[in-house]
Amino acid sequence: MSKRSLACLAVSFLMFFAPLWSSGCAPHLQLVELGRYSDPQGYFELSIPENGWQLLSWEDVDFALWNQDEGATIVITVTPLKQDVELVILARHLLIAFERKEILSQGAVQVDGREAVKTVLEGWVEEAEIKVEAYVVKGDGVVYDIIYWAPREAFPRTVEAFHQLLAGINLLPS
Repeated sequence: MSKRSLACLAVSFLMFFAPLWSSGCAPHLQLVELGRYSDPQGYFELSIPENGWQLLSWEDVDFALWNQDEGATIVITVTPLKQDVELVILARHLLIAFERKEILSQGAVQVDGREAVKTVLEGWVEEAEIKVEAYVVKGDGVVYDIIYWAPREAFPRTVEAFHQLLAGINLLPS
């Protein structure tokens, strides 16, 4: 199963099983400077939001945060690209796990100076109604999937933490 397919499965899995995980399972981020971390593979640097966000670990998912109080999740996966594929097609593939989805907006943006597609949608996963903001970002020979989702009613309360993480992310050359 591809890393992108695992990211899709992560969405549904984390919605229901993340509360069972403890932060003791968290991946080993490398401290870059006070409050900034790098993933072990060296794909990105970021600051972890405060106020209830817990670092989680899942095989083949590069970074996952869970806000148990709100049921919100942030996931980052980095996948090597074997060929040049349009970001809109990659975004469509990424969002396949959501049922009864309604795309509210989709368009070209930049993330850390790189070409990206931003998609905002509402949909269902395992009988739970959620709202999603997802970015598919083109890197140097890789694609970054940066996804935030929460129950629809919690989305407005936690999306700002995601925007702060996104504004401060540094996507490193691979």
